[in-house]
Amino acid sequence: MVLDSTFSIERRACRFSRVMIDGGSNINILYRDTMEKLGIKKKQLQPSWTVFHGIVPGLSCSPIGKIKIDVLFGDKTHFRREPIWFEVVDLDNPYHVLLGRPALAKFMAVPHYAYLKMKIPGPKGIITIVGEYKKSVMCAAASSRLAESLVIAEEKRLLDRVVAMASKQPDMPSDPKETEPEGSFQPAKETKEITLHLAHPEKYAVMGANLDRK
Repeated sequence: MVLDSTFSIERRACRFSRVMIDGGSNINILYRDTMEKLGIKKKQLQPSWTVFHGIVPGLSCSPIGKIKIDVLFGDKTHFRREPIWFEVVDLDNPYHVLLGRPALAKFMAVPHYAYLKMKIPGPKGIITIVGEYKKSVMCAAASSRLAESLVIAEEKRLLDRVVAMASKQPDMPSDPKETEPEGSFQPAKETKEITLHLAHPEKYAVMGANLDRK
């Protein structure tokens, strides 16, 4: 679900049209490009130790910091405003912002993904925010292509590392005898059979022919 929303910081407010509503995410995400559009500097971010998965399949991501921003839904005649904490990530993405469960809980929002509508209680009653199917489909397709390209790039990086490690391994000798360490046991080339018991000549031992009889 992709909706419109206004984001406000000190001395600046911007309305973004590609705000993804994701009730399956346990964090709210602000992308670096959006942060720069809001005029937020990296030095204004607070440290974050969050590590999360799911934006890029199979890969983990660590934010560059976190920040609290006021989020507004509605219009100038009827709106609701709440301060929301965001994890800021340095990733390309077709969305401006991702609002997860923490934001939905803060607004007490009820999203309906089939109808692309979200309802939240406001000071004058229920506020209904309506999304667009065409915009949602376009963003989803762009996000899928981007995730696929990132996975391919990661797989290539891992393959290059494996090839580099393999190139550092010593070449295997063509003659297996060359791999035998010095001083290893080698059977004598000249041997003789020694009968163990005269009554049983079929039982014998093999020993070197040049060994002393003692």
